[in-house]
Order: sequence, then C-alpha cells, then structure tokens
Amino acid sequence: MPDDATNKERIKQIHRMLMEFASGNFAYKIERSDLDDDIEALTALINMTFEEIKASFLHQGYVNLNETYKHLVQMFFILDMEDTIITFNARIKQMLLFDDHELQDKTFSTFLTQDSKLAWYALKYKLTQINLNTQEEFILLSFITKQKLILTTNCLVSKFIDKANQSERIVITSIEIIKNSTERENELRKTVRFGKEQSKTNHISGKGKQLSLSISDIKKIRNVYDHIISNLEKPLSPLIELAHTFGTNEFKLKYGFKQLYGQTVFRFLTNERLRKASVLIQHTDTSIKEVAHVTGFKSAPHFSKAFTEKYGYTPRDLRKRSKDDSVQSNDSS
Repeated sequence: MPDDATNKERIKQIHRMLMEFASGNFAYKIERSDLDDDIEALTALINMTFEEIKASFLHQGYVNLNETYKHLVQMFFILDMEDTIITFNARIKQMLLFDDHELQDKTFSTFLTQDSKLAWYALKYKLTQINLNTQEEFILLSFITKQKLILTTNCLVSKFIDKANQSERIVITSIEIIKNSTERENELRKTVRFGKEQSKTNHISGKGKQLSLSISDIKKIRNVYDHIISNLEKPLSPLIELAHTFGTNEFKLKYGFKQLYGQTVFRFLTNERLRKASVLIQHTDTSIKEVAHVTGFKSAPHFSKAFTEKYGYTPRDLRKRSKDDSVQSNDSS
C-alpha cells in the first residue's frame, strides 16, 4: 500500500492535470503506476478523458485553429553529439515548465521517460552512423515535465554542421497545440464576428462543382461526426444512406465533411477507431483481440496491420511500452 506522502503527491498530479484542463491545455497526461487502487483508477480515467477531449476539440467544425487556437508552440532543441543541450527556444518553458538553468547544458535524455530514452538512444546511434545528406527522422518522444506530467509529441530530428565550431549538432523540433490565454478573448470576438458575416454560406469546391454549405448543412455534417464517434464499433452505412439519415445529400456529406474535418468520412472513421484503440491499449488491460472488436475491426490481424501502418509500431509494442512506463513510475516513487 502506498504511504500518505505518495498518495498526496498522486493527488497533486491529478490537481495539476485538472488545472491544465481549466486553462485549455490538453497535451499532457499523468504517468501511470502499477498500483491498484481508487487513485490509480481515477488517473486512468482522467488520461482517457483528456485524450478524448483533445481529439474531439481538434475535430470541431466551428473551431478555427488559425484564430482561437492559432498558436502552435514549438519546442526546439540543439544538442551536441554527446546528448548535451546547447540551446533551446524560450517557449519550451511553456511546455516542460523548467527554467533556463534547469535545461542549459543538461543531458537531453534525462527529460524523457524510460521507454523514450531507449528509442532516443537508438535514433541517436543511427545519427552518428549516417552522413548529413540522409533524410530527417521522425520519432515519438514522451517528456517528463517539471510537475511530473507526461507530454508525448512527435519530433523531427536532423543533424547539421555548426560551422562556428566545426562540429556536428542535432536539432530536435516539436510542435504542440495549447491555449494562449492572452489572445483568447480577442480571437473569440473575431471568430464570432466572422461567423456572423459567414452565416449565409460557406463555399467549397468538389469535382468541378461549387458547393454551398449553410449553417444548417454544417450542423447536419457535425451530427454525422457525432454519430461516427458514438458508433465506432459498428459498420458504417453507405454514404448515401448516412446522408439521408441526417437530412442531407451524399455530395454535401462527402465534400462538406472533408472541408470541416480535413479527411474523408472513411479515413476519419479508421483514424478514430485507431485512436480509441490506442487509448484502450495504454490505459486499460483489455486484450488486443477485444480492443480490435470494440473498435470495429473485422479481426485482430486486420486491426494490427492498420495500427502498425498508422503508428509505426504494433499494438503489443504500445502495450509493452505503457507497462514499462508504469514500472518506471512506480520504481521512482
């Protein structure tokens, strides 16, 4: 059983997460442990809820990422080949919450979870073996913030020559979406004003035709979105039937959905099924076979293939990574 001090720290982490939620930031999660109690159950529920809210938020047709949430906070590190942080941009402090002196000249890998350290070491070794003309590499890394929250983000890693010192350097770039409270009020006013000015029609093109989406059309397409999200485990009806069910036509549904959500209906369905599967694999003990079933895939092999194609690793790899992170968290507590 964890002692009172340990439980107090776990409650503090939950409080920090809720404060991030209140400020509009959904990028973080709480590091899991292998404890089996009410606090751990609450931690798992909060992590799952945050991922669901973030995904739902980014897909909202009325949210304009170029306005209310236009700021893409970029983390930018430059390292030497020994993994030492040489320089970084100021906005990292918004994401990881460390001060300058806590980052400068420190080892980059110390800010990563154990599983991410292993992935990072493998990539860094590869960088030492390649020439500078080799294509840049992407890697998913999980950072540990100063408040002991986990920030998982895709990073672009490349190598260059620092001409001033005639030495090789590694550049790591990551982009995350968070809320900029200083600009939110003004941007919301712009969004509302823009919405009023555009209340008649929104125009998009499809197959040489001019498509007009009224506010009513947008609401119907959003209802289709909600229907898909609520029925991921069920087969999707043909587009013409789906459109008629929600009071629109196939053409408006097909091209309007892509305009609002940036992808086709069927691609959206697949991505949402895989995203939900990822959440279940990381935060529950549901078997891989059952995860495939409850997320609407025909079979476990079909699910595993689609999952691997999207994320670059298998569902079992993700389950193992999540368990390793939990063990690390428990060992350090």
